[in-house]
Amino acid sequence: MMNEYKLKDSTLDDNAAIYATREEKSEKQKLKEMNFKEKVSYLKDYYLTKTLIGLVALGLAAYFIYTVVTPKPETLLDAAIVNYAFSDGAIDKVHEDLNKLLVKDPKKENIMVDASFYLGDGSNPSEFTIGSMQKLQTFMSTGEIDVIIAPESVFQTYATADFLSKLTDVLPTELLTTLSDSIFNSATDNNAVSGAYGIYLDNTALFKDLSIASDRPVLGILVNSKHQDNGVAFIKYLFDYTK
Repeated sequence: MMNEYKLKDSTLDDNAAIYATREEKSEKQKLKEMNFKEKVSYLKDYYLTKTLIGLVALGLAAYFIYTVVTPKPETLLDAAIVNYAFSDGAIDKVHEDLNKLLVKDPKKENIMVDASFYLGDGSNPSEFTIGSMQKLQTFMSTGEIDVIIAPESVFQTYATADFLSKLTDVLPTELLTTLSDSIFNSATDNNAVSGAYGIYLDNTALFKDLSIASDRPVLGILVNSKHQDNGVAFIKYLFDYTK
């Protein structure tokens, strides 16, 4: 009988130990019981993860606030150059000159001169040339581009499709008269009467070494350009027109 009571008491004690409330150790207590190596490992696994998550969240919040609060600079002139390979130095020089000419506040204004558009000759289109064509077409349709420069064979397509402004409506009479020998004339889908829609650039310093007599470089101002006046300033710059 005595053994039976002892067995019951022992069973009760064991069960009581199971159901006893365990006290959770604080982070300080946990660290106090660890050696140096264990502390380093614990801090790496526990705190570093939380810190990284916090930093990522903070960075995303800061970026969101910055993009909302900070206004996007206004592009005063966006020029697309098609099918011409320039050195970085040549494009940088044009960009620098136009910044001096047009930009008054670099924090709020900028200039874009993009010579990355390559459409090929149309005979053997690749993924790159197709993508470049789609990008150019999108930018032209949405008014992102102010000026386009392209070989005459490419330029003619956009002139015919009514993408370009008639220069007699945009250029000052004196400038138009000065450049009369360089005018590109074309009819369009909506106007059968030939008009001035571009200017040949083969006599300019920038294009004289790249020009091909059979496919001369031509510049035009987009009909939906937001900065046609700066397009005119670009033409004056290319021809070194100072009057």
